[in-house]
Amino acid sequence: MDVPTFFLFGVNIIRFMIDLMIAFALYLVVSLSLNLEAGFAGVPNFGKVMFVAAGAVVAGSVSGRLAAFILGVNTHGNYNGFIAQIITQLDSSLSGNAVLSIEILLLGVLLAAAIGASLGFLTSYPAIRLREDYLGMLLLASAQLFQIFLGGYEALIGGTQGIEVPNLFGWAGNGIEVRDVVVLGFLALFAGLVYFYAERVARSPLGRTLRAVRDNEVAARALGKDDVAIRRNVIIIASAISAMAGALLTFYVGAVNAESWTRITWTFWIWVMLIIGGAANNAGVALGAFSFTFLFKVVDQVKFYFQGSIPFDVNWLEYLMFASLLILILAFRPGGILPEKSSVTLPWRTVAEIMGPKSKARSSSGPQFGTPERAKGDPDEPSSAPTT
Repeated sequence: MDVPTFFLFGVNIIRFMIDLMIAFALYLVVSLSLNLEAGFAGVPNFGKVMFVAAGAVVAGSVSGRLAAFILGVNTHGNYNGFIAQIITQLDSSLSGNAVLSIEILLLGVLLAAAIGASLGFLTSYPAIRLREDYLGMLLLASAQLFQIFLGGYEALIGGTQGIEVPNLFGWAGNGIEVRDVVVLGFLALFAGLVYFYAERVARSPLGRTLRAVRDNEVAARALGKDDVAIRRNVIIIASAISAMAGALLTFYVGAVNAESWTRITWTFWIWVMLIIGGAANNAGVALGAFSFTFLFKVVDQVKFYFQGSIPFDVNWLEYLMFASLLILILAFRPGGILPEKSSVTLPWRTVAEIMGPKSKARSSSGPQFGTPERAKGDPDEPSSAPTT
C-alpha cells in the first residue's frame, strides 16, 4: 500500500508535508534543548553540532554491530570493510522482525543519550570558570575538534567515507512513503515528549531558578542557589536530548558520515530558530522552528525557477533570505515573534481555588485597611469630642 499523492504546481504536496514535518520535529527537539541552555540558563552553546553528531555516531556504529551479533551475520572481523554485504543481510532479516528492530532502535537512542550526557558533563567544566562569550567560543572550537576526530578515526564510522546503518523501519512495508510516515510518527512522539518536558521545566521552581541564574548569578548565589551545578545539569540534559535527535535522524537517513553534520545546519540554524521565535519561550521556539523549516522547504522547491533572473547562484538564496530575516527580527523585534513572558507555575483552576476562599473572607470581613468603620450613633463608640 502506498501513500496517496497530490500534486500542486508540479510539487507532490503529500511528500512535501512529510519531509517538512520530519525536519520540523528534529529541529524542534534540538532548538528546545538549546532553549533550555541559552534561553533559560544563559549558557551560549555554540557547539550543538557536537552533541547531535555524537548521538548519530554511537547509534549508527553500535546498532549495526549489535544486530550482526544477534542475527549471527559474519562480519569477517572487519565490519566497516564489509559494510555493504553486512547491511544487505541485516535489512533482509530485520524487515520481518519488528520487535527486534524497535528494541535495537531504542537501545541506540539510549546509548546516544548516554554519550551525549557524558560529553555534556565534560564540556560543563568550562562553565565554572568562563564567562558567556568565552564559553561560547570554547564550545564552538570543541565541536570543530570533534568533527576532525570523526573524519580521521576510520575505525568508528569509516572516517569521511561514512557507513550505512541497518534499516530499522523496514518492517513498515515497501510501499512508497510508508516508511517515512512511520518514522514521522516516532519523531512526532519524541518531539511531543521533549516539548512537554521543556514546558514542565519552565513552569516549575527550577524554571524560575534558571532565569535567576541567567539574569544575576551573584544574587542567585546569595540566595543559596548553586549556579555551577545548575548550569552543569542543564548542559547534561540538553546534550542528551540533542544526541537522541541525532540518533533518530541517523536511523531515518540510513547512513552516518563525519561530513554530514555541519555547524551551519546544527548550530547556527538552531540559533536562528531560537532568535526568530523567542528565547525562553517554548511556544516561540516551536513557532520559530516551524517558520524556519517551512520557509526553507518552500525556497528549496522554487529557487530554481529564479535561475538566470537573479545575479547570484540560486543555492545561496536560502542563506541570504534567512540572514535578512534575522537582521529584521533583531532590529524590530529583538525578543522574537513570541518574546519571553512569565510562566504560570500552577494551573489557573488551582490559582482560582487558592484565591477564591481568601477573596470571600476578605469581602465578608469588611474593610481590611485603616480604622474599622462603625455605624453612626453607636452607643459603644467613644466620643471624639473633647471633654470639659
